[in-house]
Amino acid sequence: MDSGIGGITTLRRLMSVVGGDYVFVRDRQCPYGDKGDGFILSRTLAACEKLKQHGAELIVLACNTATSVAIKHLRERDKSFTYIGIEPAVKPALLGCDKVAVILTPATARQDKFKRLIKSEGDRVKIVTPAALAAQIEKSFFDAGVMARLAAEVYSECSDCDGVVLGCTHYIYLKDYLYGIDDKLKIFDGNDGVARRVLSVVGKQGDPSVRFIEIG
Repeated sequence: MDSGIGGITTLRRLMSVVGGDYVFVRDRQCPYGDKGDGFILSRTLAACEKLKQHGAELIVLACNTATSVAIKHLRERDKSFTYIGIEPAVKPALLGCDKVAVILTPATARQDKFKRLIKSEGDRVKIVTPAALAAQIEKSFFDAGVMARLAAEVYSECSDCDGVVLGCTHYIYLKDYLYGIDDKLKIFDGNDGVARRVLSVVGKQGDPSVRFIEIG
């Protein structure tokens, strides 16, 4: 599930690495990144219930914001079900970079979960929370001119860093545009980690298939 189209990047990675049958829920009340925690939690729960109604045996929260707000609640509420979330790939980035800009939604940045992740890193991590960026990408990801402008705005905030973590699956659509600005920039996202985790749980599956559903 995702609050919009960002999670399709995660879905594509899962279909490539794991295979298997998928149901993808997109919430029309999206994206979540500028919303309050209560709204995010209720919408994430609604999306997960819809997935279960369609036979889901494992649920991936392909949304950093939904993961940071809701996954602990989901796991405590239903201990027999497997929920896998996505997190900003800060640790892999810091292994290969001197200074990393972490591009986040405001909702993800304010969570204790994320604060604990970067607590000991000090000046090596620069937090950037562009206003309404996910909503702009949701609206304009087919418009190359707008996407190039958004990427340039993001790059202007992290040009003093040698690595960038795209901490929202919507932001991954900017990756090629960022490489076009600076082909030496090291760019990280959480999709590989999610794919490895799902693979470790379910093993390699057969040819992938997917159904798309909307709620909201």
